Amino acid sequence: MAAFLQNTVTIPFLVNRNYTLPGFVNKRSLVLASSYSGNTEETLAATQVAVERGATVIALSSGGKLTDFAREKNLHFIQIPDGLPPRQALGYLFFPFFYLLEQMGLVSGIQSEVSETIEVLQELLEQNDPQKSHSHNLCNTIAQKLYEKIPVIYTAAEHLAPVTVRWRNQLNENAKVLAFSNVFPELNHNEIMGWEAKRSVLECFSILLLRDSGEAARNRKRLEISRDIWRKNNIPIFEVFGKGKSKLARMFSQIYIGDWVSYYLALLYGKDPIKIGSIDTLKEALSKID
Repeated sequence: MAAFLQNTVTIPFLVNRNYTLPGFVNKRSLVLASSYSGNTEETLAATQVAVERGATVIALSSGGKLTDFAREKNLHFIQIPDGLPPRQALGYLFFPFFYLLEQMGLVSGIQSEVSETIEVLQELLEQNDPQKSHSHNLCNTIAQKLYEKIPVIYTAAEHLAPVTVRWRNQLNENAKVLAFSNVFPELNHNEIMGWEAKRSVLECFSILLLRDSGEAARNRKRLEISRDIWRKNNIPIFEVFGKGKSKLARMFSQIYIGDWVSYYLALLYGKDPIKIGSIDTLKEALSKID
């Protein structure tokens, strides 16, 4: 949401992923506290800090400690359905806050983009559902190209930066593979040199380029030059284009394609895309520490 709104919202919009909050957060700040389970300890700690500093807090979760805390402190609260893996609840986590910001006057005219996004995702569902497409589809094709490779996801579109992270996270959690991501122009300053590694190392990787009509001209040129360099070094490259006219539809179509790719890749590796054993082990261990 921050990436989508970065060129339209006229006040700073920061995503905070830690236990504390930046020093500038105060009684004039709006803090949107989001945790699907309601038990994400970083979110709980940061929300406590926000309340202590007198910020306006609006919490969103399906239950858990965040719900209890919101009721105890009489905070504004949005309840969403429970019972899903958090990564499958992106719509519930995104759109309530999106409409909230519209009601606050920070964004406007979003309904047409939301409507197109729904239509585009329905089309992608038809095209990529294995029961309807017989597995002959774009996402299965990409997954097969990534099989026994380490995916590296890049984009030249500024608003797709968090989408590359979504791809990486879904590949991690669903397919149980390592994956990495970066963005132009930043990757041209340092990371591009890593592609001069030994051939035996480079053979482990594939590059995914998330493309978009909203790429800045200079970043598009950087991508094209970099792509030529990688091709000369025989690096496998696959380009993925979003669907739809609106920026929101293009963003969510890229997200949806990545979700399906991670699902098909999980099947290729014989992995259960739902199970997250290492995360569960980590959370159990943390719960025993005061």
